[in-house]
Amino acid sequence: MKKFIIAVAVVAAIAVVAIALLHLTVPKTSRGVRFPLTSDQTALLAFVPPSVRMFALVPTASAVYGKLEANPMTSDAIAKWAQDHRLPQPWLMGGADLLVWSAGEGASYAIRLDPFRAALVRIYLMFAGDMGARWSGSTLLVNTPANSPAAAPDLSSVMSLAAGLPAGDALVVQLDGDRSAFPPTRRPAVTSIRITTTDINLTTRAPADPAAVTKPIALRNAHSAMLSAAFSSPPRVIEDLNRIFLMRVTPLVSDGGGVVIYDVDTGTLLPRPKGVIIMPPDDARREALASLVHDSAGLVHSDEQSGELLMAFDASSIGRYRSDTFDPSRLQGNLWVLHLDPERLVPVLERVGDSTGLRLAAGRLYRSARQLGTWIGPLSQADSIEAASSAAAGTEEMRVVIASK
Repeated sequence: MKKFIIAVAVVAAIAVVAIALLHLTVPKTSRGVRFPLTSDQTALLAFVPPSVRMFALVPTASAVYGKLEANPMTSDAIAKWAQDHRLPQPWLMGGADLLVWSAGEGASYAIRLDPFRAALVRIYLMFAGDMGARWSGSTLLVNTPANSPAAAPDLSSVMSLAAGLPAGDALVVQLDGDRSAFPPTRRPAVTSIRITTTDINLTTRAPADPAAVTKPIALRNAHSAMLSAAFSSPPRVIEDLNRIFLMRVTPLVSDGGGVVIYDVDTGTLLPRPKGVIIMPPDDARREALASLVHDSAGLVHSDEQSGELLMAFDASSIGRYRSDTFDPSRLQGNLWVLHLDPERLVPVLERVGDSTGLRLAAGRLYRSARQLGTWIGPLSQADSIEAASSAAAGTEEMRVVIASK
C-alpha cells in the first residue's frame, strides 16, 4: 500500500509539473507573419485543398488568441467562436501555427504541434472525442476528409502580392472566385492583420483595376457624421442615387468628390440618405448644380463654402455640415478614403438591409449596404473605422484602422 501511494504521488507530481510546464511555455507574443514566409509556414500551406477560395495563416495561434481576448472589440466574438468550435486549449497548442479554411461544411484546421504536445493532444482527443481529427505527422488536421487532396493550389503568384505587406499577427489569402464582402478589392487578395489591445490594423494588396483613376485625396472627417468619404472617381453605388432621387447625380462627381452621411430615413419605401455630396467648384459644375436645383422644385439644396460645392436632398444637412467640426483623416489614399462611426452606422445598415424597396429599385446600393453591414456588424462597439485605398504599379493597397473606445 505504501508503494502504491508513493507511485501515485510520483505520477501526480509529474503530471503537475508537466501541466505547469505546458502553461509556462505558452508564448506570450506571436512570431507573427513576415514576408517572405518561413519554410515551416510555407509547408503548412500545403494542407490547403485546391478547391478552397480563402484561408488564413495564424503563427503562434495561442498568443494571437490571447490578443483577441484582450481586445475589447474582439473578446465577445472570440468567446463565441470558442463555444462553437472545439479546439485544443491554448496550453495544449503551445507555440503551434494554425492554418484555417472553409470548405463549405464548417471551418477546417491544420495545427502544427511540437512532438511533446502532439502526444498529449492524442491523449486529450481520446477523452474529448476525435473532433473530426486526423494526423499528418505532428500536424493535427480537424474537419478535413481523409481523402481530401493534399496538393495545395499554386500560390506563387498570389504570395508575390504579399511582398509589400507589413508584418502582422495573421495572413488572410483570398483567391480568384472568393465572394467575401471584405475587402472591396479585386481578387486574388492578401491581407496582413495586426492586433493590439486598442486597435486592429489591416493591410490588403490586390491587383489594381487598370481603369482606376488616381489622384491625391484629402478627407475631412465630419465629427457628427456616421460616414465621411472622399473618392477620385464615383463608386458604382453612387449611380443608384440617380434612381432613388430620380435625377442625374453622378455627372457632378465624375472627376471626384465626397459624401457625408448624417442619417438615413428608413421609414419610407426607399430609404433616403440625409447628408451632403461634396464637389470641387468650377463654373461648369456650378451651372449644372444650379440647373439641378431649379428643376427639382425644392427637393435639391445647394451651397458653397471653403472651396467646396455642396448638394443635399433634405433641408437640414447643409446647415449641419456648415456647423460641424472636422479632423483630417490619419490615412491617405489616391482612390478613396473613408471614415465610419460603427455604433451609429451598424443599426442603420441593419434596417436598410431589410428594405424590399431598396432591393428592387437600387440593387447595387442594397447589396453594398448588406455587405458593409456583414463585415462591420461585429465591430459595432468600435470607436471608429478608417480606411484608405491607393493604386500604383498595377497593385492596389488598402489600409484599415479599427480603433476601440
